[in-house]
Amino acid sequence: MLQKCSILQVAGVFFNEPTKDHYLIEISQKANLAHTAVKKHLLELKRLSIITEHHEQKGKRTFPIYKANINDKEYKKQKKISNLIQLQESKLIEFLKDNLMPKSIVLFGSFQKGEDIEDSDIDLFVECKKEEMNLNKFQKSLHRNIQLHFKDHFKKYPEDLKNNIINGLVLEGYLEGY
Repeated sequence: MLQKCSILQVAGVFFNEPTKDHYLIEISQKANLAHTAVKKHLLELKRLSIITEHHEQKGKRTFPIYKANINDKEYKKQKKISNLIQLQESKLIEFLKDNLMPKSIVLFGSFQKGEDIEDSDIDLFVECKKEEMNLNKFQKSLHRNIQLHFKDHFKKYPEDLKNNIINGLVLEGYLEGY
């Protein structure tokens, strides 16, 4: 697991924009760290296969370009952890628990698997009656749309969606499959 705070800041650049190419100076600015520290962390992230590096020729100079290694197991594992931390820090689950009082809250889909990209949403199954919720502040802080799926419609869901929910991560309460 990635444990140092500054390396998490660097990894966060790739977790937040996994399909984008990143230059050293841009990563340094986004992570708010010195170039030398970022370079050291990039070497470690590359060693762990979390990112890949290729080079681009601009005039007579060659610049390294870094990108998230989104198909790698280690990347997905670290991305899952990062996603859960973001979700916890946003206080979304607390908000849903306090306002809806569900039997369970289940995270499922690409965000739960660590496979989400910039335009992916966060899928949550909330085991309670449907209620309209204003989630704008959470969507803004998480930089993702949030899709709530309620118990009322569970029987109408396609089998694959039901299976995704059942195989998701229970964040709150207890999910009864049958």
